[in-house]
Amino acid sequence: MSRRKGRTVCSEEGCTNFVVCDGICAKHDYAKNPQKYRVKQNAKYANDKDFKEKKKQNASKRYYEKKEYIKKQVKEKREKDMPAYRKYCRDYYNKNKEHLSELERKRYWKNREYKLAKARKGYQKNKEKILKRTKAYKKSHPEKVREFAFKRYKLESETFGITADAYRYAIMAWKGVLMKRDGKKCVYCGKKGKRARLEAHHIIYKKTNRKMALIENNGVILCHKCHREVHSLNPIKYGKRK
Repeated sequence: MSRRKGRTVCSEEGCTNFVVCDGICAKHDYAKNPQKYRVKQNAKYANDKDFKEKKKQNASKRYYEKKEYIKKQVKEKREKDMPAYRKYCRDYYNKNKEHLSELERKRYWKNREYKLAKARKGYQKNKEKILKRTKAYKKSHPEKVREFAFKRYKLESETFGITADAYRYAIMAWKGVLMKRDGKKCVYCGKKGKRARLEAHHIIYKKTNRKMALIENNGVILCHKCHREVHSLNPIKYGKRK
């Protein structure tokens, strides 16, 4: 360990930086104890708004300066070991799920019209392929289909202050009342039986007013084909779900 103008210099070979801890400089101390510095940085990032904003601006600036280089690195890493890259992405998402979900929601509502138009165009172009893939996925992952349905029922059941299962049975009973009233046939084209795939349609959609989801006069029986046609012709554009 040498001295320079009265101050101690780092003991690492070839390093001329000043000592900050245990006889070594900040650079080599960070290399040996990165977690210690990360904890300090995370605490400062969480509590200091000015520091947080400055870090974001610097990160954004660095990204746009080296955008092509970063993209090339990511592409090489992905192609080198795809399973490991996917695992890394899953782990990162699970660790930062709340933050990433919030960012994705903001991006979606900022460019919603463009995204919807693009999605419709892509769906019409690959309609048969998408439907076939969706059908195969539902068949091979029934637990995922059930999980999604349970989440939807749970979300809608909160309006009535009941459980998700109770709401599911209430919807089934509501459809039974409509089937009896409309004579077990499509009110538009008159189709009957299993091949018609009869479904209950909400006149005022649940997204518009959930409180009307179980009212008898707010529903009709339609076959699957007519039901899809009605929804495709709907002119109402929804805002954020409350």
